[in-house]
Amino acid sequence: YIFNMRDLSNVFQGILLAPKDDFAKNPTSLVKLLAHESTRVYRDKLIDAADIATLNTVQKDVFKKSFDDMDQSAIVADPNVYTYYKTGIGSEPKFEAIDDWSSLRKVFEEGLEQYNEVNAAMDLVLFEDALSHITRINRILESPRGNALLVGVGGSGKQSLARLAAFLSGMQVFQITLRKGYSVNDLK
Repeated sequence: YIFNMRDLSNVFQGILLAPKDDFAKNPTSLVKLLAHESTRVYRDKLIDAADIATLNTVQKDVFKKSFDDMDQSAIVADPNVYTYYKTGIGSEPKFEAIDDWSSLRKVFEEGLEQYNEVNAAMDLVLFEDALSHITRINRILESPRGNALLVGVGGSGKQSLARLAAFLSGMQVFQITLRKGYSVNDLK
């Protein structure tokens, strides 16, 4: 794995996505957001289960040592997921922690229904991993200069989840079709 200063700046860039009003009242929420962002930036790059477990242990130890006066169960509460759609689709987007998966599932099912009204129907089952992936893709799409490479087995739903996340962010999706004589002009 290669980590550099850009990764550290991505952690702080992610923290800046959240509204600052919440942190003045509850400093624990800032630390929880720090835990979320460091997880997104660093753990999402890891591919080995042992490496993920090591990062989780190190992260937990660092937060316990650095923020020993705060409630550790609140910092590492599950799920520690932030999204723009806690209050629903069409409301003012605000980067907030979700309380539970069921409320997020309801919001994304509503978004999927809206997507299906406008585009070709996607019949998705939104289980916890799918919800988590949608929030990750959405976070990347909403970040300045955000980019991702979705890797996985064909037919696992990468393209469908990316299309849904883009729709929720109000973005258009287009797909490049490779052909003979493809040039830079085709990207404009």
